[in-house]
Amino acid sequence: MAKRIKNFDPIEIETLGLHTEGYGTTLDEKVVVLGALSEETVIAEPYAKKRRKHIYKTINVVRSNADRVEPECAAADKCGGCSLQHFDPVAQIGFKHKHLVSLLDETMPNGWLQPLEGPVSAYRSKARLGVKFVEKKGKVLVGFREKMKPYIAEITSCGVLRASVGERIDALAKLVEQLSVCRSLPQIEVAVGDTETALVFRHLEALVDDDLALFKRFGAEHSVSIYLQPGNEQSVHKVFPADGHERLSYSLPEFDLVFDFHPMDFIQINQTINRRMIGLAIELLALQPEDNVFDAFCGIGNFSLPLATIARSVIGIEASVSSVQRAGENADRNGIKNTTFIAADLFAESPDIPGLQSVNKVLLDPPRSGAEEVCKKLASHKVERLVYVSCNPVTLARDAKILIESGYCLEKAGVIDMFPHTNHVESIACFSYDGQAVNPSE
Repeated sequence: MAKRIKNFDPIEIETLGLHTEGYGTTLDEKVVVLGALSEETVIAEPYAKKRRKHIYKTINVVRSNADRVEPECAAADKCGGCSLQHFDPVAQIGFKHKHLVSLLDETMPNGWLQPLEGPVSAYRSKARLGVKFVEKKGKVLVGFREKMKPYIAEITSCGVLRASVGERIDALAKLVEQLSVCRSLPQIEVAVGDTETALVFRHLEALVDDDLALFKRFGAEHSVSIYLQPGNEQSVHKVFPADGHERLSYSLPEFDLVFDFHPMDFIQINQTINRRMIGLAIELLALQPEDNVFDAFCGIGNFSLPLATIARSVIGIEASVSSVQRAGENADRNGIKNTTFIAADLFAESPDIPGLQSVNKVLLDPPRSGAEEVCKKLASHKVERLVYVSCNPVTLARDAKILIESGYCLEKAGVIDMFPHTNHVESIACFSYDGQAVNPSE
């Protein structure tokens, strides 16, 4: 946890570079500057101490980087939901591409893909918002945590969340203030589909009838679905509208597919980019009707079902039993018969991967920890083509080295702008074992 720095005046600081975590670096490795870009001169005030670093926050720019822009959000300097709003969006993704290039230095691909770009505002479909009744302010705050601090940032709207939620932050805070449990409601889970928005309110104390009436009234006035979570995730239940249907949906028009998901399910947070990413992954796999595909970490079938519209068969494996169940439901909904979904732990040492011997192509989309054990398995069981989608370029680089050392060729790699204004980046890499190159559109 960060510690507050007291009794220090603002100082002038010259930055050297921009760290991948989104802050400016200086000659003194212990001094970093929030809100600063590379090669800038800024006036900064002490902000916090964390992990032996003195963290300053920019309050004025004396000499600016050419890629500096004025943030759209008035809270950009304090809200932890974004870290790079002061950085031109095109320059942001270029910076992230350079980071991927540096990480793949030892396993350089034969070619680089052009960055896959999309909307930079109102894009975020999934989020967890913190909630806190602040005694000193006499009101409830709803939003993301402050940068490097545990406090909730004071905001009234959010430009990166989908508008159905981003434009209602103040209204949500006022709703919680009226509840009997306003001091014991720590978070709101946000999920937005193509046509419906769901809000899941976690509450640590029992509700009274007036609370339920307030929730239902809010849902009706703002056209959102209201869910409550009194305990663990299994306790989540819908209270408005009372239609018994606890699902949202998103579509992939290119493949004529519709996916149902529960508000607590994992889905990609940027659906515009998700649609483009799926098309790129299939192009890189050079998918043919005779192919048998293994989709590792398949989730609710986000890649599996589009793959199945082209391939002979798809085996999807995921640790989450509920996600596997949802994937099967989505296959049934879309009339897809050539998929098999299995719940299994792909992080286990030497994981047992049912049906691996029958597949010739692989799609990997692991969490941030990567797919090390799966890649070790694939090192001995070669497949023609493998596409690796990653939300952490560090583990992608690690796993790429495993594949290359076992004889795979890294053909293409690139970045995907799934998370604009943050320090996170989605990456994609294509490997082959038979040496047949594919040149997707750049």
